[in-house]
Amino acid sequence: MIGKLRLVTGLVLASFVILHLSNHALGLVSLAWVDGGSAVFISFWHHPFPSLLLAASFLTHGLLALRSLYKRTTLKMPLWEGLQLLLGLSIIPLLIAHVIGTRLSSELLGFELKYETTVGILWAIDNGVLKQTTLLLVVWLHLMIGLHYWQRLNTGYQRWLPFWQLLASLLPILSLLGFYRLGYQIGATDLAARSAALIEQNPTEMVLLGGLEQQILTGYLVLLIATLLARQLRHLFNTKGSAIIINHPLRGAFTARRGQTLLEALREAGIAHSSVCGGRARCTTCRVRVVQGQQQLEPVSSAERDALKGIKAEADVRLACQLVLTDNLSIVPLIPPEMGGAYVRKPGGVEGQEQRVTVLFIDLRGSTRLAEQRLPYDVVFILNQFFAEMAEVLRQTDGHYAQFNGDGLMALYGLDGNYVEGCRKAIIGAQKMLQRLEQLNQKMGSELQQPLKVGIGIHSGEAIVGTMGPPESPILSAIGDTINSAARIESETKKESVSLIISKQTLDSAGFTWPQSKSKQIEIRGRSQLLDVVIIRDPLAVSF
Repeated sequence: MIGKLRLVTGLVLASFVILHLSNHALGLVSLAWVDGGSAVFISFWHHPFPSLLLAASFLTHGLLALRSLYKRTTLKMPLWEGLQLLLGLSIIPLLIAHVIGTRLSSELLGFELKYETTVGILWAIDNGVLKQTTLLLVVWLHLMIGLHYWQRLNTGYQRWLPFWQLLASLLPILSLLGFYRLGYQIGATDLAARSAALIEQNPTEMVLLGGLEQQILTGYLVLLIATLLARQLRHLFNTKGSAIIINHPLRGAFTARRGQTLLEALREAGIAHSSVCGGRARCTTCRVRVVQGQQQLEPVSSAERDALKGIKAEADVRLACQLVLTDNLSIVPLIPPEMGGAYVRKPGGVEGQEQRVTVLFIDLRGSTRLAEQRLPYDVVFILNQFFAEMAEVLRQTDGHYAQFNGDGLMALYGLDGNYVEGCRKAIIGAQKMLQRLEQLNQKMGSELQQPLKVGIGIHSGEAIVGTMGPPESPILSAIGDTINSAARIESETKKESVSLIISKQTLDSAGFTWPQSKSKQIEIRGRSQLLDVVIIRDPLAVSF
């Protein structure tokens, strides 16, 4: 409910700001255009209901910002979160004079304050233009950070991101240029006389307006200081009890405070942890697997339940931003910090779900003979060169390194849910690996008695994809019959004396054909049915 309230009030304020700045930008055309836009703008926002909605949204959004500050158990946060919070808290001191000088003065004095007069006054008073410019930039930057991190995971938003960035840059620039142009045009020649006349006609009201800014600013600062003091008192209260011990696979055991969220505890301990949405349960990038201590946890909130349901997470998976610490825990992060939004709501997830993937096994032939003929450091150097080339191919073709066995590796394709594209990219990846192997043999020809050779097997189908391995070093990998079959296909390359064999199912799904290839059926241990494969005699004969 709090999250929805913050979003709704923020969108109301965003609509007001965008329309307001658009009206300022009309100043680049003429004062008449601004007056026309102002008439429409005022007729809507000065209507009782929109006016009440705007005031309520501003007050609610501000109080929610103070609530967020109070509830934070640590001020360690990503730069964008800290900047958004700091900018939001700075808006009220900058906005007070503007609101009093426009809306409150016109209401209290009973006259319509025209745009020309407002701009003229701002240009006449000390630092008026500087304050107005600063206010606009602070409000706009706070708004853009909020909108960006609200829509950051939306694929439609990402597709049009350059357009939104251009719009976000142009609107404040055009708005300021319109404001500056009219300021120079209007000037401040007779504003002193106008101001004196207003004071003489309304002495009591003007005195009231003069002291109102200081009173509101003082009240806001008192409220802000009270929030910080209350937060500090709560911090002292929570640290009196016994500390909570969190076991992390990379950091080991570290202490946290009762009442913190797990994400706050990780940040306070200086442990990098993925979190795209800033701890609002709008994504699942901060998810962890609770290895021990799950029974002592508080029940899952509705927001967390909805987010985890979207990725079909298992019962021991929780969101670090929503998990409130009440007792000792052992956890395993499920997404590396650098992955971020790339894994949000991925089909099949990374929690051990069934998914159709393409598996590529590559094995370096003659590695034992290579080790017998060379010093250990020389062997390590050659292997490092080999794996560097293979890793670069995986990067270029969107393959995921999933397993390493000394002289070979296993890679997964199609983790994004596009099965056909995964089949195609795996085959293209195999070709690129063989091309790079040829280049490596040429480059290291003087250091090799015989050229390096490999065997590659590719198969696709259903597999269990998930985070596997010991808690200290979990990796995203896969298990199942498809994996075993791909390994068996790779071993068949030795018997056939070829470098590439692909299952017919994968080749058909990719829509590729190969000249000088031969079909064959091979046995798979544990399977009663034979597997149809295609033996590729010349892998580099065609290009895709």
